[in-house]
Amino acid sequence: ENLVEVSKMKSRVLSSRLFSRVRNKLSSTMRMPALRMQNMLEVARKEDHKAISEKRDTSPVPYVAAAAAAAPIVTGFPAQVLAVTPPLFYFYLQTSGIATCNKIKESGTTGDFSPAQFVSLYTNGTVWVIYGALAQDMTVLIPNATAVGFGLYYTSVFAKYHPESMMKWYAGSAAIIAGSAAAATLPNGLDIVGWTGCVMAVILLSSPLAVVGKVIKDKSTAALPFGPSLAGFLNASTWAAYGSLVAMDPYIYAPNGLGMAACAIQLSLFGIYGFPPAASAEEAKPVEDLEPADGEEKPKA
Repeated sequence: ENLVEVSKMKSRVLSSRLFSRVRNKLSSTMRMPALRMQNMLEVARKEDHKAISEKRDTSPVPYVAAAAAAAPIVTGFPAQVLAVTPPLFYFYLQTSGIATCNKIKESGTTGDFSPAQFVSLYTNGTVWVIYGALAQDMTVLIPNATAVGFGLYYTSVFAKYHPESMMKWYAGSAAIIAGSAAAATLPNGLDIVGWTGCVMAVILLSSPLAVVGKVIKDKSTAALPFGPSLAGFLNASTWAAYGSLVAMDPYIYAPNGLGMAACAIQLSLFGIYGFPPAASAEEAKPVEDLEPADGEEKPKA
């Protein structure tokens, strides 16, 4: 019994020292969310207590493993750069839809554009706002809050000029958001919302691929917006770097790694088929500036 008590005392002292060391390290540089770190240490403590109850030899291995898993690969100024760059490129991705919406307004129709890229923007943003709140990670929460606003605006413009009903898109988005909000109240809500966010991030970044069949069939990239494809690649690559080198969070780097590959495929289509030809100068002239054909009168203003 004395040996067990001594082991418990040594375990408590070791736990306190290691947790304090990890906590100080977390506050000094960009780290994975503190909540996730505390969860990992709690699991390690339970394993250590179980070992004590079974009168097995205890060691600091579980705590060292948890601390090592939380330690970022990049620290200092490079870590700060990686923490700032992804939100900037994400904002670029969000604003890249403005040009597409302007084209829709000018033509008065959505043409071959898919609503997936707009609906997935605000749906993905909402899910990651929930995740950022749970994980207490402002680098994730803030840029996704702006994504919700841009996504709702783009979707409203698209719906105005889209000839078909958007109800199935709205219903699917609402189901995902409601499910994520409900999951956030569960003990393992962080993991559930994280997995949901992974799926939504891949859908968002690969949404322009919805028209890849038409691009290959027509051998033209007219239906594939270049701006969102480039913005998506830059966004995904920087988030993958932040997630793998600083936050050490697989829920961030895994989906963005897949999204980066999807965006690379989109950009490769521009390399294969080139950019769509711009309207000729004659086509761009207003009607009143066109020269009348032989025997025709010039239209009056």
